[in-house]
Amino acid sequence: MSQQPTRLIFIILAALLGFIAYIWFSADNNKAQMNGGNNQTTVKTAKITTAELSRQVKTLGTALAYDSAKIVAATSDYLTLLDINEGQQVKKGQLLAQLNDTEEKARVNELKALLNEQKRQLARLNNLTRTQASAISLQDEQQAKVNATQAQLDAVMARLSEMQIKAPFDGLLGLRQVSEGAYISTGTVLTTLDDISVIRVEFNVSERYIADLTLDMPLAITNVAYGETKFVGKIKAMDPRLDPVTRSIKVHGTIENSDLKLRPGMLLNVTVELANNKVLQVPEKAIVPLQNRHYVFVVAADDSVKQVEITLGQRVPGSIEVLSGLAEGDEVVVEGTQKLRNGVVVTRVGQ
Repeated sequence: MSQQPTRLIFIILAALLGFIAYIWFSADNNKAQMNGGNNQTTVKTAKITTAELSRQVKTLGTALAYDSAKIVAATSDYLTLLDINEGQQVKKGQLLAQLNDTEEKARVNELKALLNEQKRQLARLNNLTRTQASAISLQDEQQAKVNATQAQLDAVMARLSEMQIKAPFDGLLGLRQVSEGAYISTGTVLTTLDDISVIRVEFNVSERYIADLTLDMPLAITNVAYGETKFVGKIKAMDPRLDPVTRSIKVHGTIENSDLKLRPGMLLNVTVELANNKVLQVPEKAIVPLQNRHYVFVVAADDSVKQVEITLGQRVPGSIEVLSGLAEGDEVVVEGTQKLRNGVVVTRVGQ
C-alpha cells in the first residue's frame, strides 16, 4: 500500500519536468525565429539621397495657327479670276480672286470727270471773290459740290477695292470652296489662310500651379504622329480668368514650326517645366501603402526596423519625392517589407 503513493509522486514529477522542458524549448524556438530566422528577416536596403527633380505639369493641348482667317467675299458679283493654289504659300497682299468690277470702274471714271469739272469751276470762283463780294456764296456752294463728289468717288473706290480679294498675311492656303466664273454673295468663303510658321498651343493648367507659371517658361511638346520627337516652345500668354467649372487657367504657348510638321487641330502632349530643385527621393519599391497612407521601414543603428509614415510628392520612374517623414541618409528597406513589423532585427543582403 505504501508503494502506490510513491509511484504517483514520481509520475507527477515526471509530468511536471516534461511540461517545463516543453515551455523552455518553445520559448527558445520563438526567440530563434525572431532573431535568427534568416528566411524571414533577410532584406535589401537603400539610403535616402537628394537628387535634382524637375517639377512638371503634364496636360493635353490643341495646336492652333499663329494667324488664321477665312477668305471671304466682301460684296456680291461674278468671279472673273480665281488664283487659289491649295496648300501653297502666299505673301501678304497677293491677289487671290477678282470679282467683276466693270460697273465700278465706269462709275469711278464718271465721278473723276465730274470732280475735275467742279474743281475747275471752284478755281474760277476763287478768282472772282477777289473782286466781287457776291461771288463768295457761289464759292461756298461750289465747294460743297466738290466735297460731295469727292465723297462719292471715295465710296466707289472703296467698293472697287473690295472687288479684289488679297491675302491679309503670309500663310498657307486651304482648300478652295468656289470656282472661277461662279456668282458669289457677300460673306461667301473662298478658302482659308493659316500662318503656321509658328504654332500656338492652347492648354489648361490647374489653379494649384498658377503661382509657379511665368511667361517664357519652357514647354516640351510631343505628338503621336512623330513619336518621341520633342518640339520646344515657351509660354506666351495666360488668360486672366479661371474657368469656374474646371478651376483651371487657359495658357497659350508658341512653337517654332519652320519645317511645317505641326498642323492646326493636332492633339499635343504638353509638359510644362515648372522648376528644378534638389529633393529627397525614396525608391518606389520601399513604399508600403495602407489605405490612403504610405509607409516605409527605416533601419535603426541596431539593425531593428521601424515603420514610418511619409508624405509623397512627385513621381519619377523608379523613385518618388518625399515631402516629410525621412531625412537624407536614412536607410530604408526596399525588398522584404512584406515580412517585417516594428522591432524586427534584419539581415542585409545588399544595398
